[in-house]
Amino acid sequence: MERTNEIWLAELSDGHPNQAQAIEDLLQHLRRGILAYLYARSDLGHLAETELRQMSNDFAQDTILKVQENLENFQGKSKFTTWASKIAANHTISELRRAKWRDFSLDALTETGSSMQEILEIPSNNSSSPDTESERRQLWAAIEEVVNNELTDRQRQALIAVRVDNVPIAEVARLMDTNSNNVYKLLHDARLKLKRGLQNLGLDPDYILKLYN
Repeated sequence: MERTNEIWLAELSDGHPNQAQAIEDLLQHLRRGILAYLYARSDLGHLAETELRQMSNDFAQDTILKVQENLENFQGKSKFTTWASKIAANHTISELRRAKWRDFSLDALTETGSSMQEILEIPSNNSSSPDTESERRQLWAAIEEVVNNELTDRQRQALIAVRVDNVPIAEVARLMDTNSNNVYKLLHDARLKLKRGLQNLGLDPDYILKLYN
């Protein structure tokens, strides 16, 4: 019989005679969901099935601890298993990010030659006229000139790490041996310098937007 929210809460509580079975049942549910997510991640395609299964088991075990620590926070607005699955998803994503950037080097980022078009992530419209595409290329050249000449090394590192490689702010802070607030400040100052530098070159925001509309 499927457990109700109330039964899940009761049986997962310390001292309940059915706690061990409830934990095992929830583990199986979470493993299936996590494993399906891991299989769907294209960046994990190089891992063997045994590795993915081990990851799903580890993440599910970690999630069980988080669920038990937060039982009193469950408000009953959804099914208990849905709530637990959200905790599992957040934990899994967090762990994958941590693993991805564990041996990451910010210096390597600035040596990859990433273009400023990637930084601002403004897609090019394939139906644009040759004249428009030419203007866009000139714009990116201007942006790269400002970034290379006006931004400090740390501003440039923070901008590329966050906007090009999507490194989490907290991870950038760790890699730069600072805190998240300082990274936000670096990004803020970098964007201001970029805006002012473009304005000094006669490129205002309205002109830039028109090129991409």
